[in-house]
Amino acid sequence: MADLTLKGTLNLMGTLTFKPSPGGKLKIGNAGLEALVEVMPGDPPQCTAAPPVILPPPPASPLQPQPTVWIVSSFNKTVKAGSKCIVALGMAMQGQSGAPLWPGMLLPSSGNPTVTVNHVPINVVNDMAVIFPSGGSAAFSASGQT
Repeated sequence: MADLTLKGTLNLMGTLTFKPSPGGKLKIGNAGLEALVEVMPGDPPQCTAAPPVILPPPPASPLQPQPTVWIVSSFNKTVKAGSKCIVALGMAMQGQSGAPLWPGMLLPSSGNPTVTVNHVPINVVNDMAVIFPSGGSAAFSASGQT
């Protein structure tokens, strides 16, 4: 159950798959923050506290007011943690489990300035995304690694 931690100034290039030991996770930097990975909308959400998207406007009730968000696509498809793509910017979706409705985009990593994929910092736990319809931000409290 050992984690694999990448530290220092690293720029990962090409096709690469990290395989932490069973039960271990890929962690980044001196703080040892877990790297975010792509998940499916039916998996446990990576964020459970995003502000709701209030569409249509009141007095109608929102279509999907759930505060849950998943990272569904990474702009990096070459570096993986196990079988899941590591996120170095990407797209997120907010809404109900299995069929989220509201798109968003990850912001550049604020928790990892030094470990990159093709010069784009790897996103880690506590990084954020902006949900387009509301302009609200979602902070990721879970990496999606299993």
